[in-house]
Amino acid sequence: MKFETYTWNNYVFRQAAREDCSIVHELMLELSDYENMQSEFKSTPKDLENILFDLHCGDAILVYDNESDQHIGVMLLSYNYSSFKGKPGIFIEDFYIRENKRGCGIGTQMISRLVKLSHDNGFGRIDWMCLKNNKPSMEFYEKTIKAKQMNEWVVFRLDEKQFC
Repeated sequence: MKFETYTWNNYVFRQAAREDCSIVHELMLELSDYENMQSEFKSTPKDLENILFDLHCGDAILVYDNESDQHIGVMLLSYNYSSFKGKPGIFIEDFYIRENKRGCGIGTQMISRLVKLSHDNGFGRIDWMCLKNNKPSMEFYEKTIKAKQMNEWVVFRLDEKQFC
C-alpha cells in the first residue's frame, strides 16, 4: 500500500526508503528499551532492509520533526489476509513515538491516516498487540482512537527455536 508523504503541523509523515533502515532500527531499539525488552532485540538495519525492500514483507512509516530536525516516530507494518472478511488486513508490528513528543497528536495522526488508507484500499481490519504492562499505550488505543481490546482471542507462538 502506498503511504503518501504529508505534513501536519511541524511533522512530516512518509514511507521509509532503503536508506532509512538505520533510522528505523534506531527507533525500534528505543522501543525495545521502553518496553524493557532490550535482551530480545536482535534486529539489525540490514535485517530491516532485507525484510522491507528485498522480500517486500511490509512497510515502515517515519515521522520527522522539522523543528528539532530529527526523526521522532516509526510505525512498522506487515500485511495479512482475513479469510472471514475476505479482505486483506494490516498488522502493526511496531508503533513508537519518542517520549518527549507523546501527547501531541502524532500517534492519532498516524493511525487516522492508516485507517483512511485501509478504507480507501478495501482492507478489512488493522491489528496489533500491546504488552499488558504498557498502560499508557493501552489507554491511548482504547480512549483516544477507540480501538477495542480482543479479549476473546489468545495469542499463540512458535518461535525459531522450535522449528525443525
